[in-house]
Amino acid sequence: MIVDGHVHISDDPEPIRGWPPFTADHLVALMDEELPIPGGPRVIDRAAVMPMLSTTQRIDLSFREQHRTVIEAVRNHPDRIVGTFMLNPHLGVDAGLAELRRLVAEDGFRMVKLHPTAHAYWPKARDFTYPVLAEAARLDIPVLIHTGDPPFSVPAMMEPLATDHPDTTVILAHLGTQKTGYADDAINVARHCDNVYLETGWGHQPRVAEAVQAIGAGRLVFGSDCPVQDPYSQLRVIETLTRDGPLGINLSRSDMEAIMGNNLARLLRL
Repeated sequence: MIVDGHVHISDDPEPIRGWPPFTADHLVALMDEELPIPGGPRVIDRAAVMPMLSTTQRIDLSFREQHRTVIEAVRNHPDRIVGTFMLNPHLGVDAGLAELRRLVAEDGFRMVKLHPTAHAYWPKARDFTYPVLAEAARLDIPVLIHTGDPPFSVPAMMEPLATDHPDTTVILAHLGTQKTGYADDAINVARHCDNVYLETGWGHQPRVAEAVQAIGAGRLVFGSDCPVQDPYSQLRVIETLTRDGPLGINLSRSDMEAIMGNNLARLLRL
């Protein structure tokens, strides 16, 4: 199974980047494109989907209104799409957690995301972050945290959150990489915290290889950040690791399958 753990959709144009709508139907059509992956041709079986960042920055929308498109996508494609709740704590942590509980219980959501950069807060702001991690543990869902850019999203800032919530599964998005690269930092956090997983998307091939060698394939998960990136461009990084050195690291077929989807399928109970 291939599971893309990081996708954004919207029925409306994205105003900040000037993008046209990228709908659930667009996504499913993309997921159905056959990919030349070993054992293939393959398709992307499932995707964890969230709103565009700009939608979650709108103070005129309730949490439920911000996630309307995702809720409808899960209902229309229950065998392909699961929901990720992106919680902007500035709009009210208690209200956000109440909506999270409802979405998990009623609407097929399996993950919650924190984005300190887009929503402008310090991860060490306990009133904003700690209740989310505690609730995620109670709901048995992972917390995906954006990393890769200063000042709010340096991976080392997430280590105290993971350490103080050992029963919560934390996924560091983007392998600590955006316009600035903190892959080594993300890997070190995962070394220190057994409950931390690393998302491979945005990670350069040598850095993904180092992550596998440092913490093992069992704690890496695939997430493309589509539509910012094409999913296959990010799957190809994982696939190439199965080559002999020096291009690859002789990654086994079972480890490739684990990273591409089996690990996340287990975490999301797919």
